[in-house]
Amino acid sequence: MQQEEVQKLVEKYLNNTASAEETEKLFQWYRTEMKTDIEWNFDDQEDEENLKSFIFSKIDLPDLAERQIPVYRRYYSMAAAAAVLIFLAGGLYFYFNRDQIHTAPIPVKLAANQKVQDIQPGGIKAILTLSDGKKIVLDDSQNGVLVNQGGIKIHKNSKGIIEYTLSKSENEQVKTENQEIQTVYNTIQTPVGGKFQLNLADGSKVWLNSASSLRFPVFFAGDSREVELKGEAYFEVSKNEHKKFSVRSGNQTVEVLGTHFNINAYSDEPSITTTLIEGAVRVIELNTKKSQILKPGEQSKVDRDIRIQRKDTQAELAWKEGYFYFENARIETVMRQLGRWYGITARYEGVLPEHHFEGAIATNLTLLEVLEILEKSNIHFRLEGKEVVVMP
Repeated sequence: MQQEEVQKLVEKYLNNTASAEETEKLFQWYRTEMKTDIEWNFDDQEDEENLKSFIFSKIDLPDLAERQIPVYRRYYSMAAAAAVLIFLAGGLYFYFNRDQIHTAPIPVKLAANQKVQDIQPGGIKAILTLSDGKKIVLDDSQNGVLVNQGGIKIHKNSKGIIEYTLSKSENEQVKTENQEIQTVYNTIQTPVGGKFQLNLADGSKVWLNSASSLRFPVFFAGDSREVELKGEAYFEVSKNEHKKFSVRSGNQTVEVLGTHFNINAYSDEPSITTTLIEGAVRVIELNTKKSQILKPGEQSKVDRDIRIQRKDTQAELAWKEGYFYFENARIETVMRQLGRWYGITARYEGVLPEHHFEGAIATNLTLLEVLEILEKSNIHFRLEGKEVVVMP
């Protein structure tokens, strides 16, 4: 069979719309590729799993049959190890090997009489602003101690992670909880196309997504640990039942004792989303003072109210692991994510088809490579400098 015909059969099969004849035709392709004469049994779950595993194995995803996870989620769990791009648009899966993308022609339309300049992906970069206003560009700074601030050592380790640790000496003692201590704040900010990790003085770990900032004390005094987030971050909070940890973001506060969770509080998103990975958190809407407790695997959306839903938590961690992840996303949502990573804006022309995108794309691709994948959905793009024109 031609590749286009196989692709259409795969689309129908994975969406459970293939007829018995079409399924048999697809399995015939499977038998030919596997060089086997085994027969297809429509009622045999093992045969069906073998076929599904084979479809995915064609993009170098090993051991799929042995993984006890739903077939529609397998691509994400395996993607990082296999360095494979997987994308679904309007119900159709597309698979791309990164090496093959480099050799394929780029179909993205260029502006008239313009030599297009491809845009490289973002990377690990951030700026740290100290309490005295001094700014340190972290991606350019050397590893080692950057500064000593009020008894707190700010250190960049060998992995490029910023760590805040106590630095007690004869002349520089951090006061105990029974003594007064002045709260000193720092702010770390990632630019468009940047992300960064830091470890707070209490041992909590924070990963910042692009175009985000976190304001935090260099040392947590008293009986609370309070930070302020703009943008998106993933938190692994160190447990301390005597010091509540809270994150303020827009019109919500999240309170925890020790847990893992993700907050998306970008100002251009319609609501603030909090996704709980483990433990428990209380989400408080500050205007109404309403609150809800999240359980692992739940997500809250806060605007004028608090709405709770079950959520695939892997999807919320994709950005941290190096992937864009789209789940029933409109093109506007897709373009906002690309805008924060590639520093582009989007303009829309004409009436676009109603598509909802699902799937993962690696964030280490150039913008043209990403747009090439998106064009498989029959939405087209024209790149004009830092502006992407989206067209039917």
